[in-house]
Amino acid sequence: MLELIEIAQLVTGIATLIVASVLIWQMIIQKRTLDIAHNDADANMSLQAMESRSEQQRWLVDNCDQNMIDKLKKGFEHLNDEEKQIAQTHFDNVLQMIVTEYRLGRLNQSIEYTKHNFRNKIMMNEYKAMRDLFRELYIFESPDFILASKDFMDVGKDIWEEIEGKELALKNKE
Repeated sequence: MLELIEIAQLVTGIATLIVASVLIWQMIIQKRTLDIAHNDADANMSLQAMESRSEQQRWLVDNCDQNMIDKLKKGFEHLNDEEKQIAQTHFDNVLQMIVTEYRLGRLNQSIEYTKHNFRNKIMMNEYKAMRDLFRELYIFESPDFILASKDFMDVGKDIWEEIEGKELALKNKE
């Protein structure tokens, strides 16, 4: 009788090990599947970001002429009402794209990537009008900016200060 109980315990133990092994194997397979899905999602987000940026750049080119480009270099106040609307729309669209990428953790919220976007995608490097728009957005918002985190906005602030060669401070709200 004792041998039968020992055999039953041994069989139960082996069955438990087999079930545990199968569960571990399923977890490994599930982890691999999730990793693949994550990589696919990141690749899809990258492709969508590139398509969106390309479309925005085409839109700006279609709505901008050399005269407007010259005015963009001088500053926002040099634009007429229609040009201001075009510049503002471009600024808002690109800012929204890079905020979304940053918020979703694109490239692990790389500061260098974000700086590149402020310099080249919003075109703060090239056009004073875009720096003027950023300045107005930055100084009239609180540090707890609703659109993006303070860290994100501070990257833009750093780029603005680097290009303009002066400090950018929040406007005092009284």
